[in-house]
Amino acid sequence: MRLFKRLAFTTLVVATIASSRAAVADDAAAPDSIVVLAKHFPAKPTDPVQIRFEKFQVTKATFDPKKIEGGKATIEIDVTSINTANDKRDAHLSSPDYLDKVKFPKIAIEIDKVKKKADKTFTAEATVKFHDVTKKYPVTFDVLETKPDSIRVKGEATFSRLDFKVGKDPKEQGDGAVDTSVTIQMQLTLKKS
Repeated sequence: MRLFKRLAFTTLVVATIASSRAAVADDAAAPDSIVVLAKHFPAKPTDPVQIRFEKFQVTKATFDPKKIEGGKATIEIDVTSINTANDKRDAHLSSPDYLDKVKFPKIAIEIDKVKKKADKTFTAEATVKFHDVTKKYPVTFDVLETKPDSIRVKGEATFSRLDFKVGKDPKEQGDGAVDTSVTIQMQLTLKKS
């Protein structure tokens, strides 16, 4: 009986390690993406809504793939490329009531002060510029893959959309409004420039 339990435990551990490695490999193979996850206020069963930005670019990246600490990157998001898989919702979020994509077509994110936290996990400071507002946020990201001239990273951060004057407080708008707290998820390839 003990032998069976040990065998079952060993099989579980090996399966867990293999699953973790497969997940990292899948992440490294996944295409670059920037997605914002938003919930309604009050929350709906279909939450979170995925708000994808189809167009974005890393406009500058300075780092050493062998020693990422101290690296810097600048990311530009094209607000006009918003896609939630719902034309009516896209139009509403793009309007002056929310993102106001005509007046503010770009979001700029500058990453610096990169420090190592764990084996492949790093912290940094993100300076975000949007809607004539500049805010700094602490961020954490994981390095998925390293090549001689590039790295693949994955990270996410949660912030209040009201920091950038996007929309109104949902308590003032009533049911169906977008909650103030949103989460941005990024998976990007940073090439030295």
